Amino acid sequence: MRTRFLLGFILCFLPVSLSAQSNREVEAESDIQAAKQAQEAGDYARAVAGYQAAVKLMPQVPELSVNLGIAYYLQKDYDKAIAALSEALKRKPALEGANLYLGMAYIHNSQFAASIEPLKKAIALNPKLRLAYINLGESYNELGKDEDAVQVLQHAERVFPDDPEVLYSLGSLYYRLMFKTYGKMAQVAPNSYRYDQVMGQSFEEREEYPAATVEYQKAIKENPHAPGLHYALGNVLWLQGHWAEAREQFEAELAISPEDYQSTWKLGNCYLQDRQYDKALPYLQKAIQQKPTLGGAYQDLGKLYMETHDNDHALYYLKKVVQMNPEEPTPHYLLSMTYRRLGNVEESRAEMGMFEKMKKESDERRMPPDAMFAGTDQSTGKSQSPKTPNPPNPQ
Repeated sequence: MRTRFLLGFILCFLPVSLSAQSNREVEAESDIQAAKQAQEAGDYARAVAGYQAAVKLMPQVPELSVNLGIAYYLQKDYDKAIAALSEALKRKPALEGANLYLGMAYIHNSQFAASIEPLKKAIALNPKLRLAYINLGESYNELGKDEDAVQVLQHAERVFPDDPEVLYSLGSLYYRLMFKTYGKMAQVAPNSYRYDQVMGQSFEEREEYPAATVEYQKAIKENPHAPGLHYALGNVLWLQGHWAEAREQFEAELAISPEDYQSTWKLGNCYLQDRQYDKALPYLQKAIQQKPTLGGAYQDLGKLYMETHDNDHALYYLKKVVQMNPEEPTPHYLLSMTYRRLGNVEESRAEMGMFEKMKKESDERRMPPDAMFAGTDQSTGKSQSPKTPNPPNPQ
């Protein structure tokens, strides 16, 4: 299904001086103003009629054909839009708007190959023309030119790093390529452990954890020494609160990949959940040595010290979590409890106020899955901060 985009191009109008105009020029100017008003009111049929009259009076002005073509485009009459815009470009090839709308009109007519050159021309004329990148990527996508589509949209992301339409287009392309690749895997290696792993990931993303567990178990049976499989199984067990079973898998993963900080942290978290604090502590400490920006491990250390009534150390680690993830509500709640235990009433109230405010805002907005964000702490989905200083020695 083709993506629909908002139009953001500013139309051009007749470049005629108001002085020394002929009767024909004055009449054309009147038609143009009437067409412009109609177009702004959404009356595209009347806009087309006005631009047609102006073009008839002054056919030598290519900008008028551009306006007519754009009016046709807005009216969804793409064949006539293509004709008018092509006529304008014959007279003046370096018309930015004509190239952009011609390319988009071709896309609406499913003439993707024909859209490539005008869209590339539009970008060459104006490297800041967002719609040209988005639609050029769409055309390459439809033509099966994956590398070209990725290159165009990645470049667009560099030019427009915070633009949601660009990010959506690039993300959609990556998503399609993922399914295309996995679809090929299903054809060439349906009985491989990697295919079982992919199926497990698919079920996990849909939060169908029992089905994901089965697929990961199949993958491990086929290749028990493959890195990542035991962590994947342990993680879905961890998400379901099966701490003992999850621990076994994280331990198996660390036997294969000792550097896997996620398994180290979650193994410590499992012991913390079971209130085995003496066993949790070394794993959580090791996790932040392996990954000094792992907010989840710092938060678990804060909770561990709260549970063992070492409020000073709890305060230290929870403050670190807030520094890393200032918009995450939970650490503020834990800080509030810690300050209360230490007798710091004002600080406790301030942290609780921040928690309640952030929790309300978090509940009101729809948050995307953590898996959509690269370089985040999986416990919070928040971006991680630079390396933190060494913590104090625990008592």
